[in-house]
Amino acid sequence: MKNILSIGCLLIMLFLSACGLQSPGNDSAATPEVPEKTEMPVTAEASAPPESSAAPVTETAAMAADAPAQSPNTEPTVVENTQQEEAPAQEIKTPAPVAVTPPAQANNLFTGVMGTEFVVPDGFTQLDESPNIGYQYTFWHPDYEIRIEVSEIAPGYLPEDAWETDYRNASNNPDVTYFKDGESWFVESGYQNNGETIFYAKESATDGGLKSFRITYPTAKREFGDSITAEFEKNCRF
Repeated sequence: MKNILSIGCLLIMLFLSACGLQSPGNDSAATPEVPEKTEMPVTAEASAPPESSAAPVTETAAMAADAPAQSPNTEPTVVENTQQEEAPAQEIKTPAPVAVTPPAQANNLFTGVMGTEFVVPDGFTQLDESPNIGYQYTFWHPDYEIRIEVSEIAPGYLPEDAWETDYRNASNNPDVTYFKDGESWFVESGYQNNGETIFYAKESATDGGLKSFRITYPTAKREFGDSITAEFEKNCRF
């Protein structure tokens, strides 16, 4: 009978053990099984750290973050482009040559009796002409028909108001189209012979005497006459 009870208790314990239960008197003998923790699969989105609500940092923003902070009232610094655009090449126009007599050479320098100095242009021939008073030097160009007259009159051979008289006549001459004067000199230019001839003259009062030159040439050849007159006037010294 005792064996039967022992067998019955053993069967009960085995049954309880199979069902995961412990007998009331054996709490420390059997440890209940703990179900394994099932982990959820980790996806790429779940493994990434939570995104910040701030805007993405670009390369420009990163550079700005390293720059020193500006005051709210300070205007932003503008970096000017120091590289200038290359200007387009400009076309250089060469003026057409003017057919005039070449400038006079130094060996054509002429000095009058009373010290007047001037350069005789190339191609001119001196004429033998004698004035009524004083000294006169006349030159002629046969191709351009240009005539140059240089005059020197010493003091005592003219009235005292000779220069004032010449000045008044030149300034009132209706044929004069250009007139300019200084303290003791004047220049006049205009037309004569019904506009067929151009004249240019300069007169200067010097120590009571008079020195002057006068150039005439055909209006039809003024291209040459104007050039020679300008060159002569520049090189003439009273």
